[in-house]
Amino acid sequence: MKTWFERAERTVSQCGMLLLAALLLFSSTVLGQAQVPEPTSVHPFKMHVPNQVLIDLRHRLAETKWPDQLPGTTWEYGADIKKVRELADYWQNGYDWRAQEAKINRFDQFTTEIDGQQIYFIHQRSPRPDAIPLMLIHGWPGSIVEFLALIEPLTNPTDSRIPAFDVIIPSLPGFGFSGPTTTRGWGPQRMAKALIVLMDRLGYSRYGIQGGDWGSLIARDMAYQAPAHVIGLHLNLLYVDPPNPEAVAQMSDVERKRFSYFDRPESSFFFLQAAEPQTLSYALTDSPVGWLAWMIGKFQLLTDNNGDFLTAVDRDTFLTDVTLYWVTGTVGSAMRIYRENRLTAEEMAPTPRLETPIAYADFPKEVAVPPFRWVTQTYNVVQKTEMPKGGHFAALEQPDLLLDDIRKFFAKVDQKQAEIAP
Repeated sequence: MKTWFERAERTVSQCGMLLLAALLLFSSTVLGQAQVPEPTSVHPFKMHVPNQVLIDLRHRLAETKWPDQLPGTTWEYGADIKKVRELADYWQNGYDWRAQEAKINRFDQFTTEIDGQQIYFIHQRSPRPDAIPLMLIHGWPGSIVEFLALIEPLTNPTDSRIPAFDVIIPSLPGFGFSGPTTTRGWGPQRMAKALIVLMDRLGYSRYGIQGGDWGSLIARDMAYQAPAHVIGLHLNLLYVDPPNPEAVAQMSDVERKRFSYFDRPESSFFFLQAAEPQTLSYALTDSPVGWLAWMIGKFQLLTDNNGDFLTAVDRDTFLTDVTLYWVTGTVGSAMRIYRENRLTAEEMAPTPRLETPIAYADFPKEVAVPPFRWVTQTYNVVQKTEMPKGGHFAALEQPDLLLDDIRKFFAKVDQKQAEIAP
């Protein structure tokens, strides 16, 4: 892997060093600019979105030009205007970003530069000396917000017999305060490389990973790239292609239904974002209601709900996820992962069997679920849990079920050689 962040050593005279220091001090004082930090440094961070950004958001919401909707329809043609109007009104007049910002700022946050890209992350250490380093990786349209409810019970369990964790939650490159990206190629494999560097920079040589959606694929790539460092993967999505044509014909009706997501109309957003995310981003970056409606459609489709996705996820938490993309200007940047994955997937060699221990949490309303016998041909699944409820956003929908499954898995993973950072 290229060491993008390493600098060539130089030999300079003492006089030259003093002159350089004086010039840097002059430029930072006169121009009001901080000195350029070392690329490998890690900096404390607190969220604070400028007031003007929030004022502009409310103004745009107030000035929305609304479309029509056919009488008597709800979700048949896309996001229901009744639900979008309801949430747009609350976003403008009731939702409190500052309160949500304060909740996030209770946790330890940092930024660092890896591969020329700023990476933002939460790094919450446990008070327990035996804590297991655990990275939690989100996907799209998720964010760090998915995992906030898990941080305290993971880092500081009330029962000393329950495993404790040092929790690391990065925003993926191009998402939130890790974006936007400024170069091509930020697909899952490159993101995996960056997150391996991050864990090394934090002093963790052995660690576990939890992921869903794109986070599942990135976690898998991290295990392929750094098998000596990843002690186990806990995944709530584990997709594999059919091993052969005969395997497709042998599927049961139930298996076929769970696997057929990408053949159904509701998966159209995946192919649109993989084909032309730039075109889509013009509308979604300019209109907060457009972005809100796009997100509402996905959460309505992908959660285990009774007809209203807000029965599966908390309203303020959902809007915090929506707002985080908006205020960081990463609506378009985040969608590029779909295009980058398509471009790089064509160059990838077939994946060999991965021997890293894997726990698979199978939530009943997850999308694109392959038959488990296909999964075991490629992955070393040592724990499989069929969850009683929940959908694609496991950490948001069923945090308690996910938490218990994570603890159960990592309690079984061999920790004898785990090196915990001081």
